[in-house]
Amino acid sequence: MVKTINVDVDFNGMIIFDYPGILSPFDGKINDGENILQQFTTTDKGDFVLDKGIALPIMGIDDGGYMVRLFLNEIPSKDNRNVVFSDKYFFLNVTGSLYIADIAVFWEWEEYTGWHNSNIPKGIYRVCLEGVHLKQNDDIFYCYDLILEKVDKLGKRNIEPRSCSRLY
Repeated sequence: MVKTINVDVDFNGMIIFDYPGILSPFDGKINDGENILQQFTTTDKGDFVLDKGIALPIMGIDDGGYMVRLFLNEIPSKDNRNVVFSDKYFFLNVTGSLYIADIAVFWEWEEYTGWHNSNIPKGIYRVCLEGVHLKQNDDIFYCYDLILEKVDKLGKRNIEPRSCSRLY
């Protein structure tokens, strides 16, 4: 495992995105306070960022705290892990840094506020997104596992992000 990130969600979703790659559909600049989420959901910019591996949303989740675990060229252990869903394959093209945040950061843009750096090296990755329940000492943790495999080029995306990724 590369890293575990805890994300507090207040806006029914999370976003995994490359920065500065996320600037490309906006001619290299996003103004503070701009609502880019609306543009992704009402124009072809949403498909553009998915197809180019710039962003991957996790949508339709309840507000609360979630664990996001990143695995690079490794498979998570099956011990105490119950997979709720498994979506594959998405692609991510990390040209700068890969960040994870509450999707609210796209509702009202402000650089670096609420962003968590994943420390994933630059490169192109094929991604399996899994929603899981982790059991540790009789406690259940709600978790999203990003299983990344380094590849040479972006593949063709044949999957849409789930509109409901709830784990409860």
